[in-house]
Amino acid sequence: MNATTERRKYIKPALLVGVPVLLTAVFFIVSPIRAAADAITLYFSRPVKDALGTVFSVFPFSVMELEYAAAAVLAVWYWIRTAVLSFRAERGWSVLLRRTLIFILIILYLFTVFLWIFAIDYRSASFTERSGLAVGSVSRDELYAVTAYFLTNASQRAGGVPRDSGGHWAADMDGYIEGSTHIYDSLAKEFPFLAMRTRAPKKMYLFSRLSSWMGFTGVYFPFSGESNINIDAPGCLIPETIAHELAHQRGITSEQEANFLGIAACLSSGDPVYEYSGYLSGAMNLSNALYSADPAAWRELSALITGPMLTDWLDNSEYWDQFKGKVEEVSSKVYDGYLKAQGQELGIRSYGACVDLLVAYFKDEVAR
Repeated sequence: MNATTERRKYIKPALLVGVPVLLTAVFFIVSPIRAAADAITLYFSRPVKDALGTVFSVFPFSVMELEYAAAAVLAVWYWIRTAVLSFRAERGWSVLLRRTLIFILIILYLFTVFLWIFAIDYRSASFTERSGLAVGSVSRDELYAVTAYFLTNASQRAGGVPRDSGGHWAADMDGYIEGSTHIYDSLAKEFPFLAMRTRAPKKMYLFSRLSSWMGFTGVYFPFSGESNINIDAPGCLIPETIAHELAHQRGITSEQEANFLGIAACLSSGDPVYEYSGYLSGAMNLSNALYSADPAAWRELSALITGPMLTDWLDNSEYWDQFKGKVEEVSSKVYDGYLKAQGQELGIRSYGACVDLLVAYFKDEVAR
């Protein structure tokens, strides 16, 4: 083997490794520049995710679940095959090393794609920045007033949604999933950058229970552009979860903003099922904040939680209480670290921080 042939032997592996390494390096150099992140998000990442979502929307099942299941099976098969080949080969260590590097290379490419089609969105302008919605400090009186507003509206609408003979939530899930494609129509008129073709979310049949153990009610999957819903969770909050995940479809990566938009979209949808779910979710978020700030004030307002609304409130609490433990704790810590790594300094607490947005958005309406 001459020198030229020897050099060529290493060119292809070097290129295979060099491409994702270079793209990853460029990402971490460019992404902190807001103008660049905004441009990449607008002209690349969102169109790519929208195209993927359009392609995979033709499947009636969650492609995300299929991809995860297939990836797990293939990974197990790959490493069993690697072990067998390494054991049989004369230079088994060489086979093991080569196949390990191939596996690492696959992970590296997937990570690079993830950075450019999804993580870049975390570096672009947020909903709050683009909307111009003024979010400042929240006074105790404002928090009390908006919490009372949500509790009152939720209580008034609780009897207007389908229920079974025991008074529990019984709305047709297929019906409101199908109707989800229009729930942002009104809100998008107020905030035009939210306007886009909406794709209905997918039910998670394989991973819903696992998602509950991990503390998740829904997942947006950028590799298929799908919004996936935990259908094992209590039905009363699934419509709001759908709206939350559809906010992620629109490039809203901040959890506090997606939670706020999910509630706001429900309330402006004109659909009684979505309206009630939005008021109930907002009431729960606001109540948690009010209880922390002023327990006595919360106990005063808790008298509004009666009838069918109380049934939903208790059903939701009872369901999630069973998952409190190490799995949920570890999952929360991992996700908290992920959010902070993407620049969301509040971490998982940003689910509760939507209270600031709710108060800022609804306080004038409450005052009227």
